[in-house]
Amino acid sequence: MRILIITQVFYPDTVATGQVLWDLAEFIAAKGNTVTTITSKYPYEDKHQVYPNEEYVKGVRIIRLGQSKLGKSNSFFRIIDFFSFNISIFIKLLGIRSKDYDVILGTTVPPFLALIGVLISKIKKIPFCYYVMDLQPELSIASGLLKSKSFFSRILTYLGNYSINKSSLIISLDNFMTQYLCERGAKLDNIITVPIWPLMENRYTGSRIENPFRKKFDFGDKIVCMYSGNHAYVHPLDTILNTAKALSNDDRFLFVFIGGGVRKKDVTNFVKENGIRNVLQLPFQPRNIIHESLASADVQIVILGDGMVGFTHPNKIYGALFVGKPILYVGPQQSHVTEILSELPGNIICQHGEVKLLTNKLIEFADSSVNDWKKIGDNNSNYAERNFNPDFLKNKIYQGLLSLNDRN
Repeated sequence: MRILIITQVFYPDTVATGQVLWDLAEFIAAKGNTVTTITSKYPYEDKHQVYPNEEYVKGVRIIRLGQSKLGKSNSFFRIIDFFSFNISIFIKLLGIRSKDYDVILGTTVPPFLALIGVLISKIKKIPFCYYVMDLQPELSIASGLLKSKSFFSRILTYLGNYSINKSSLIISLDNFMTQYLCERGAKLDNIITVPIWPLMENRYTGSRIENPFRKKFDFGDKIVCMYSGNHAYVHPLDTILNTAKALSNDDRFLFVFIGGGVRKKDVTNFVKENGIRNVLQLPFQPRNIIHESLASADVQIVILGDGMVGFTHPNKIYGALFVGKPILYVGPQQSHVTEILSELPGNIICQHGEVKLLTNKLIEFADSSVNDWKKIGDNNSNYAERNFNPDFLKNKIYQGLLSLNDRN
């Protein structure tokens, strides 16, 4: 099989979507298939760095295109960057030959890249597989960035529906997303539901206090509550920040925020305005030490915004489970996260705005023993191994692509 992947983010970018697609590409190439990826020259977060125009890595050919690099300082700049990449890749795809590829796989980074994939699919007569990581304009509407009844929203919804309905195969991340895709016109027979696998190759097995990442940043014996990932509009951090403020006089707690994104500055501003000293901010960490950074926490934080269920899918839950840490979830009562945590007692669940409840739950957690924390974490880890084996999930997608190829 000859597969073409189109995406703005890919190896060696640290963004989760890029890591997922790299894992999948490497897996498919290792089975003797030809895999080519067309992506951006620039990392998602740092447009000052430039990747090579073309390279081969573990059998995967990577072609990188230029685009504007205004950055993520405001929404207008982001839109320009997204638009310029879409234009670049559309022009590049117009030059491919139908006989060169059996399948095109595209995702949702940047928004409406799938529309380009569908159009090229029709022009070149190559089946298109839509890997749905999130949905627009739903996320922008739910975040308050767009009005649901506006003309622009209606146009975006129409284009999104076209991409969904014209894709030969759709990869959904959870049952809520699958149901919503069907409501938008997708045929259930054309959807495979495959969650994200834990994005790490190693596991830290040493003691809590001796964890290298913990020692490097002098966490000591504090109870570290960690949010690691993109600070996005769709994952509001207000409840966690206000809980950190409520616990600012309790020396047992440290709240660590790792990553970047449009809401990173909100964390910085909150800390300055409230003069709290129990919050530490760190940049995205390299993938080769992610197992140590995640394992340095005592509690891993997973957040899903209200009104976002079915539209997006925070994958932090899988890494947190895999490294064997208790999980603190803030979000709607019904979601793919609560589906998982309903089978795993001891983890902390609350809704947005429930600061007092969350504060009390964390105090109860602090009053329990390290052995109690370990039991919760071990149960989480065992669950992840049973249900989210990376090779099993990647193979499920691979088999879906093979069946699509066979149908054509």
